[in-house]
Amino acid sequence: MRKWLFGFCVVAAGLAICLLSAGYRAFRSDFPAKFETENYALDSTLLKLETVATNLNVVWDMAWGPDNWIWFTDQDGKVSRLNPKTGQIIDILKIDDYYRKRLGLMSMVLHPDWQKYPHVFINYSHIQSDSAIVSKLVRYTYNGKKLVAPKLLYQIPGYLGHNGSRLVISKDRKILWATGDLKHKETIQDPAFANGKVLRLNLDGSIPKDNPYPGSPAWAMGFRVPQGLTYSANGNLFIAEHGDATDDEVNLVQRRKSYGWPAIAGFCDLPEERDNCPDSAVAPVKAWTPTIAPAGMDYYKGNIPEWNNALLLTTLKDQSLRVLKLDAKQQQVTGEDIVFSKKYGRLRDVCVSPSGEIYISTSNHDWNPAPNFPVKTDDRIIRITRAGTIPKSARTAGKTTQNEVSDAASLYVNFCGSCHKADGKGVPGSFPSLVTSRRLAGEKNALIRFILKGSQSPTGEAMPAFSFLTDEQLASVSSYARKQFARVSDEISAADVARVR
Repeated sequence: MRKWLFGFCVVAAGLAICLLSAGYRAFRSDFPAKFETENYALDSTLLKLETVATNLNVVWDMAWGPDNWIWFTDQDGKVSRLNPKTGQIIDILKIDDYYRKRLGLMSMVLHPDWQKYPHVFINYSHIQSDSAIVSKLVRYTYNGKKLVAPKLLYQIPGYLGHNGSRLVISKDRKILWATGDLKHKETIQDPAFANGKVLRLNLDGSIPKDNPYPGSPAWAMGFRVPQGLTYSANGNLFIAEHGDATDDEVNLVQRRKSYGWPAIAGFCDLPEERDNCPDSAVAPVKAWTPTIAPAGMDYYKGNIPEWNNALLLTTLKDQSLRVLKLDAKQQQVTGEDIVFSKKYGRLRDVCVSPSGEIYISTSNHDWNPAPNFPVKTDDRIIRITRAGTIPKSARTAGKTTQNEVSDAASLYVNFCGSCHKADGKGVPGSFPSLVTSRRLAGEKNALIRFILKGSQSPTGEAMPAFSFLTDEQLASVSSYARKQFARVSDEISAADVARVR
């Protein structure tokens, strides 16, 4: 009997080692034997929300694979495959040379002609031996178990932040690559430089001959920090980008067009923008002030009638899923619904399967977590499907709409809280504490001048200028912050602001 047990243990141990060496993670303690499920009501549709993966680390990008699994990248530098039916996760790549500050491993897209070309294109930032940061576009080949044979297709300058980024492949088999501005504003509108652009490349990394600027990968320009890029059903390309202090945007990307940044944020509506508004600047199809921090985006066409023919947009600061309804030509946003607000924390990406299942990923282990997050099971991938129709007598909408911001506390939450946090303590190494700020507690005119003009830090995050706020709003929020965090009761008035402005 003992001999049989010993033999069984040896075989079992060998099998376990075999499975682990292949990257099989079905025996992890967080492997969901039963999915966590709950319902969510829209106007007429009942949704089923199921957590299909837990204990992840910032899932940046998800793609529906040819095997009907979800392929995703994460902050650990891994590319993995998730079986959405069972929750099984298999790691297929670990990138060791990516730049780990903030989110270095970013976007991924799979070759559409998979049977012939089992290629995966990945964008990640990398720090070279000379300490220069670059952003790489690398092609890998899937051998049935792992991603192997990396080939560098294209490389552009990178930065401490503002790298972007998203990848998509067009119907004519070109890579479209959205890049961040790298905080180098002077080159955003120059096609000789790659920052603040949508780049267009052949699948081998060469520059297409029909690009609008000969010898340049630039397709469109004038973007700040894009983190969403997707095609609609009819082939229109939409991009979602972070604004500065105002005007997060969604734009319809067109060949050779400029989208304004850094001269224009969102619509050409502020006094300093109207005076310098070029005729060539394209207005966004949607913009948000206060900002919401848009991230991943996908097009939806399926059996949820409230969301049919819409762009689904995840948000970080707002912690919601935005449903942007499109017109019949899929060129304009005609309406917006806001769902799951503050329910799952920061949402990084969204992926729609061919059958219409929707998957969203959380981003609560990143460098700037929301209050009360991460929770024990973060980060997660959550599936959204239609569960039924709600009877007319029982319909109450689960969606919300954006409210007008007026009182001091709301102004702080919307314009200051995502960086300086609800307790005013900020994020060490990135955003300073207001509790210990001498500037906040100091002389009023100097503080007002600083808030109006902002600051440009060579490292970390800069503070944007808040001159777009009215005198009354700026006085209100600065007085609130001084009283709340610096314990200074001397209020700043609208007249004070007007005098310094």
